[in-house]
Amino acid sequence: MVHKRTSLVWDDLRFALALARDGSIRGAARTLGVSHTTVLRRIGALESSVSVRLFERRLDGYVLTAAGQDVFDAAGELEDVVVGLKRRVEGRDLRPAGPVRLTLPDPLLPPLLPLLAELREAYPDIEVTVDAGMRYLDLAQGEADLALRIADAPPPDLVGRRLGRVQAGVYGARAYLARRKKKALSTLDWIGFARGSTAMFETWREANVPGARVVFRATTPWAQRDAVTAALGVAVVPCIAGDAEREWALAHPLPREMGSTLWVLSRADLRTTARVRLVRDFLAESVGRALRR
Repeated sequence: MVHKRTSLVWDDLRFALALARDGSIRGAARTLGVSHTTVLRRIGALESSVSVRLFERRLDGYVLTAAGQDVFDAAGELEDVVVGLKRRVEGRDLRPAGPVRLTLPDPLLPPLLPLLAELREAYPDIEVTVDAGMRYLDLAQGEADLALRIADAPPPDLVGRRLGRVQAGVYGARAYLARRKKKALSTLDWIGFARGSTAMFETWREANVPGARVVFRATTPWAQRDAVTAALGVAVVPCIAGDAEREWALAHPLPREMGSTLWVLSRADLRTTARVRLVRDFLAESVGRALRR
């Protein structure tokens, strides 16, 4: 006799949560790190196990049925329990080994790479994964363990250390600046971001160099960095990033009030986890030292 499975387990429910929150199979697959066919298969198996439809497919995506809403509410409560348990277990991990995921803004990665090499030498059993981008990962939801963030004050739900003040300046390739007879900001070629960008440095350039000749517009900090190195023009970047480029030189420092504070942050429950604490303390010391130069 074959018994039909009717029990619900967390691994099934998290697929329903992801689809309900995103509204699309592709988005849920991206969130869970699986293929869209896996999401379809797992949702189908979940609906079969409870013998009821949980989702309706409409032109604008997937929406919960009444039964699906009940499952979604219960799964959300279970998620809080699972995440809380995971935090408590991770917080008791006293071994200086294992994975640590670090998130930081793109411009900070180049000067950080040599420091990560030092970290690897000091703690070879700690595996650091770096997620560099302009979008901040959510530490509270476990998307990352540590974050380097530029802000006047850290979020109230995170703990961390103040590393120092991040200043900014106008940088150009030494070869580019050497061939410019006039170095007034209004006479230089500029590398900016895409039109309509609200980035702080773009706003500063538009206000202080209104007649700037923008010869190249980048969509990412990496493209901007390569354009500066290729001697296309100058750009405004954080000094910790600009000073790390050997082929660059500072053409003009920005006012001190344009700077901000750099923090290394984590969740409070990971404060005593050995691998997270060691990486946090290492970054606090090494990055703080770089900012004081």
